[in-house]
Amino acid sequence: MVDQLRTIRVMIVDDEEPARSELKYLLESFREIEVVGEFAGGDTVINAIPSLNPHLIFMDIEMAGSNGIQIAEKMHAAQIVPLLVFATAHEEFAVKAFDLNAVDYLLKPFSAKRVAKCIEKVRALLQEAVQTNSTKRAGELATVPYSLQKLAIEHNGKAFVIDTKDIIAVYCAEGQLAIRTANKCYYSNMSLQEFYSRLDEQLFFRTHRAYLVNIEKIREIIPWFNGTYNLILEGLAEEVPVSRQQVPKLKKIFGL
Repeated sequence: MVDQLRTIRVMIVDDEEPARSELKYLLESFREIEVVGEFAGGDTVINAIPSLNPHLIFMDIEMAGSNGIQIAEKMHAAQIVPLLVFATAHEEFAVKAFDLNAVDYLLKPFSAKRVAKCIEKVRALLQEAVQTNSTKRAGELATVPYSLQKLAIEHNGKAFVIDTKDIIAVYCAEGQLAIRTANKCYYSNMSLQEFYSRLDEQLFFRTHRAYLVNIEKIREIIPWFNGTYNLILEGLAEEVPVSRQQVPKLKKIFGL
């Protein structure tokens, strides 16, 4: 969230490049907005969300080869819950859009005034989520004991031995597994589940189908939307999502 909220990370999904460019131009006039990805539609949108971790997605509806409503339904089924704004020329889909908990519905052609009103609404929602839900720093919460372990990771033809306690997070990125430490990011062809099986379960928490985090690196737990949370980790700029399915385990770990 932006500063606590920091930046509002945005993805734009539209099969027409001029429409994406126009919306991006309007959004970049807001200093807190960072456009982290542009997509023409399809399942690539859903696959990109875990690594880009957007707070907000602007989604067209009628796109060549795909449909924004269907993409949004898949996101909900997978418990991927960034804020969603439908940006389309088709006003007849508005009722269905709001059934999917869209926060706004922009009609093309976009106007700077209407986009500004949308961003104001998004900003208020994010601020409210921060202000109405108390957060606790993980350093003030009970820690979970673990035993020191070492792990060999194949990277660029070499095997690197690292202490698992130095791992900040592990996540899926562009078809590979990214293992982040404070000083380096290693890449592996292992599956997330295979990697998880080699770790101490008392030290690592699978927050989401695409993320593992080191419990000792958690610094803030931020209530998000639809019963989910985001985590701020020491040494990692991006917020990490916690799916609704994993929230009970998170609460049990920290006694929330």
